[in-house]
Amino acid sequence: MGEDKPELGFGAAGRPLWTVRDRNAEAIRAVLRTARRLEFGERRDGFVVEGDGAPFVIACTGGAGASAAELARYGGQTK
Repeated sequence: MGEDKPELGFGAAGRPLWTVRDRNAEAIRAVLRTARRLEFGERRDGFVVEGDGAPFVIACTGGAGASAAELARYGGQTK
């Protein structure tokens, strides 16, 4: 692995993927982005994927009302 070129390439926004764990965290982020979720930022709520140990910690900030409404849409689909 070179200092300038991570062995596993780069994720979104140029995030370096130095380890398999970095790559796996990026895969989780990609799934959340595909589900039309935003990443947490300085000026907006969103999700974050963190953790050095197993399992990953995934957190989402934002209003509970929006999450509750989304969960209600899918509530009748589970048994």
